[in-house]
Amino acid sequence: MGLGGSVDWVQVRRDVNRSNSLSKNERTERAERCQLNDIPVINPIEILQESVEGDEGLDGLPLDEPIDFSQCNLALVDKNSRFIQGLPPMTTPASLAQGYVCRPYRSDVQKLRAIFTWVAERIAWEEDFEGDIDTRRVIQSKRGCSEEIAVLVMEMCAAVGLHAEVIRGYLKSPGEMLDFEIVAHPNHWWNAVIVDGEWRIMDCSLASPTNPRRSSYSSAGSQVAEGGFFLARPSEICYTHVPLLPESQHIVPPLPHEVLMALPCACPPYFINDIQIADFDTSLLNLENLEMAHVHFFVPEDVEAVAEVEARVFVRDGDGDYFESGDICRKRALCQPEWIGGRKRYTVKALLPSDEGHATLKVYSGKRGLMHSIKSNPHPLTFALPLTHTGQNPPYDFVTIHPTPHAQRHDLYVAQPQCARLAVNNTFVFAVRQHPSSLTYTHSPNSSHHAHSQSTNSAILSGRISPNPFARPTSALSMVSASASNAGSVFSASSSGSDPLINSSKTAPGAAQKPAKLAIQSPSGKIIRLMRKSEHMLSSSHGAGVGGAGEAEREGGDGSVWETIIKIGERGTWRGLVLADRSARWCVFAEWECF
Repeated sequence: MGLGGSVDWVQVRRDVNRSNSLSKNERTERAERCQLNDIPVINPIEILQESVEGDEGLDGLPLDEPIDFSQCNLALVDKNSRFIQGLPPMTTPASLAQGYVCRPYRSDVQKLRAIFTWVAERIAWEEDFEGDIDTRRVIQSKRGCSEEIAVLVMEMCAAVGLHAEVIRGYLKSPGEMLDFEIVAHPNHWWNAVIVDGEWRIMDCSLASPTNPRRSSYSSAGSQVAEGGFFLARPSEICYTHVPLLPESQHIVPPLPHEVLMALPCACPPYFINDIQIADFDTSLLNLENLEMAHVHFFVPEDVEAVAEVEARVFVRDGDGDYFESGDICRKRALCQPEWIGGRKRYTVKALLPSDEGHATLKVYSGKRGLMHSIKSNPHPLTFALPLTHTGQNPPYDFVTIHPTPHAQRHDLYVAQPQCARLAVNNTFVFAVRQHPSSLTYTHSPNSSHHAHSQSTNSAILSGRISPNPFARPTSALSMVSASASNAGSVFSASSSGSDPLINSSKTAPGAAQKPAKLAIQSPSGKIIRLMRKSEHMLSSSHGAGVGGAGEAEREGGDGSVWETIIKIGERGTWRGLVLADRSARWCVFAEWECF
């Protein structure tokens, strides 16, 4: 029996196991297959981290500690630059910089910021053309191509005693297919400047709101420049900007063009949010048949991420030929947080919407808690990867993961089932990995709250107060196991023979966090409790569930694994529930569909 009698047990098992995490051997097999097919396999991030000694300094040597210019408050400089209007005719770059833009400032950073803001927001971008560069015309008409803008910036910097150079190179687009030969056809111009003894990169052309390509890299306002392209580090801007000449990289030592082209297209939020892609090589992006793309990246604990796959839609005409319709098809990717070795890591699993053959995996990130619904994404694009696929690609959807703004204390990772469709009359293992969302406890050990918690716990153990001071809704699992207080947690632990509070402290040292309360809700509203795996050993019963619980172990990380085995007997929506942080209500964090 299956979905309307059309899905058999083999198809159910295929869908459940299709999203299994890659083993080391499977990753090696993918790399070897690509090499046999003459597809280059490069680990560009590892090469960048291990080969590069640092950004280039004024003396040509690598810098030990680069200056963090993002900490400078330059809002007043931006404000003053935006008031500069009504320039007299025949204004030169020198008179513009000395008499207007840089006149009030003494520090090099302020002068560069004033030039960056004025040029990016006042000079409208236009297409490149062949001809002589006339910066006076650019100032007068307020229009210029990327080369003219770069030359204007260089001349303005020279007028105020700053060294700048014009760099010609290739600007990668998000999701652009890997092509090592295309770097020989430069399509962009930008600047390298020296500030405080360091080489830094400025791209006023791409930062301009009038540049049509900027929307692919930035979500900045339509009237302001993108600050991520101001004084960017050479070792960071090389993810998108590939200079034609190696000496223009200003990286010690310079990297081959092949490595730079293989780097993911990373936008400014990638570096602002301190994202670090891990275990990446280009073979992971070339898929065959039932394979999925697997991408891991580390983030700070206060950052969240979502991902999707974009593909161009092809339609068939009357003659049987395929052509692009101009529409974009988007498909959700599975993007979940887990904790590995005390660090928060996101795992992204993605596949193409259908048989397009080419698609782009886009990852967005921002501060945790800003995303309230899967219908709207408040985060900017962080990085993009090109995907290719050959062979069969049967329809597949991932489990729907909902943001839980009212349950922020724990990071939840649905280990299985990760497919969205469940088959009726089949048995599934529901496994969720839970870890406190922060390794730091918000209260100090000397705080009154901590002292009150200690006194409350001791009072409970001595039997002086009720172990259940808070009432629960009718949908709660039980009055004991779903208690919202530390007292209830201790009581539940003592009554069930386990100690979730101690286990939580092991997961996050020093953080007296309560364990999460997790459950599965059937379409009829029945609440089925998820049990911690250590509380009931189901090794003898794992074979009963589709896929087995081994996948939860295979995707192992920090935290606790919570499981239950359910035979799906109801059609409709099955939901994963977690108890809210500060109220006695359930929050939906996952949804499956059974048809």
